[in-house]
Amino acid sequence: MKSRLIALDIDGTILDSPAGIPVPEEVREAVREARDAGARVCLCSSRPCYMMEEVTSRLDGIDALAGCSGAMIELAGASAGDLFYLDRIPDALSLACLETAKSLGAYVSFAGRERIYVLQKGVIGLLAAKDPTFTIMKEKALVKLFKTEQISSAFIITDPDVPAEAVTGAPVLKDVNVHHSGHSCFTITNKGTDKGAGVLRLAELWDIPQEAILAVGNDENDIPMLKAAGVGVAVANAVPSVFAAADWVAPSVRQAGAAAAIRRYAL
Repeated sequence: MKSRLIALDIDGTILDSPAGIPVPEEVREAVREARDAGARVCLCSSRPCYMMEEVTSRLDGIDALAGCSGAMIELAGASAGDLFYLDRIPDALSLACLETAKSLGAYVSFAGRERIYVLQKGVIGLLAAKDPTFTIMKEKALVKLFKTEQISSAFIITDPDVPAEAVTGAPVLKDVNVHHSGHSCFTITNKGTDKGAGVLRLAELWDIPQEAILAVGNDENDIPMLKAAGVGVAVANAVPSVFAAADWVAPSVRQAGAAAAIRRYAL
């Protein structure tokens, strides 16, 4: 069966962000051909949907964005802020994330419906200070915000020497999903909310059977998506745990591995 829903991770899968390399032309062509053949294509990322638009502008047509590791879903053609799905995390979870980050001396931010709120800590990077997508807030103002804003996920960024277990094993976060990506980046969502659940939600919307889903990723937070798909593909630069969850290993992001996966399973 040819794949009819193609779920693509962004960073490290179709976009080599650290090297600043844009989406390869081979990936753009494969996405274009797949959509011409009738397949649906969605981007799945820990980024909020409003921070994924720069990538969609580099591709010829995307049917949906599954942001915040599946907690925020936007369909193509939706107006700004008009979401198909939003899983709001409760105030208590936002507070737990805040306290966990403080105990580790880590940076913490929260994805609202249209912008990211960052706890003021130390020297804030130039990006966060100047980008209008980010709002820098003091702790009291941030806690007050939790009661009114629709927070869909929290992001904790620790120092490299802090073990991942300090976040993933934090007692106050034991009943939620902690998505680990990169060496020190963690996205926290409600339990049951992940990239896999987001992709299945879209498959149900479009009446696409699970076995006709192709998912391509590279990091630990992509594993639920690969397991939910009929075919899960890891690019060659993926972390070892992703290889274990994959049905096939494609070339690396720099070699347009996502294009190879699309051509193998959807065309």
